[in-house]
Amino acid sequence: MFFFKDESEKTGKEVIKNLYYFSENQMLDCNQYIIEDQSSNELILFDAGNGISMKGLFKGMEKFKLNYENITKVFLTHEHVDHVLGVYKLMKLLEDNPPEIFAYGETAKILEKGEERKILPVFFGLTARRFEVEIIPLKINDLSHLKEIEISPEFKFEIIYTPGHSLGSICYYESEKKVLIPGDLVFIGGSFGRYDFPGGSLNTLINSIKNVNNLDVKYLLPGHMGISDQGNQQIAYSYRMIQSINSFY
Repeated sequence: MFFFKDESEKTGKEVIKNLYYFSENQMLDCNQYIIEDQSSNELILFDAGNGISMKGLFKGMEKFKLNYENITKVFLTHEHVDHVLGVYKLMKLLEDNPPEIFAYGETAKILEKGEERKILPVFFGLTARRFEVEIIPLKINDLSHLKEIEISPEFKFEIIYTPGHSLGSICYYESEKKVLIPGDLVFIGGSFGRYDFPGGSLNTLINSIKNVNNLDVKYLLPGHMGISDQGNQQIAYSYRMIQSINSFY
């Protein structure tokens, strides 16, 4: 199974000033987002991809004169393979000055213990080795005790716990700029995260989507598919769709 071995350039776009979007590569990868802190020349990365796509991210970053060596912090949305495996490759590349890693609750615990079986769906025959990374225990900054965190002088994100897709899923919400980074909670086109993985729950996912449906969102920056500058409409569409599915149960 080699469908995820894609090192091609990730297509990038500056969504708003100093916030960049880089699209996922094929399957078992994710969209990634970078905030440039121009006051310190530091870069903050949201989600790490599958590891294999790391070179593709770096290629995309070069187009915007963003140097991966300036990545000082990585914020994760949840613990699944397509969002976290790149952490291990990045830590190895930057071992002389490794970035800080931030995650919430269960995600933080899994990464601190290095629990491969909770990161990868091993029942599909997938292992970290197939992604050319080694899973080791990591030092993680647990966000579960915080309500918000200042990413840079320009960006302060509210931390919203949104389980249902996984036990450690969170959203990052910037109220002034109306930006939501929801991980795999909701996507564009009425789509939403799977709830049939370990730790998933349809009812819990519905409640989590309901919570973010009340936010004022212009820029929806999800973990997969495209992004949107009509965030509220897209979230509301996803909420209607998951409610219609729930009516069959």
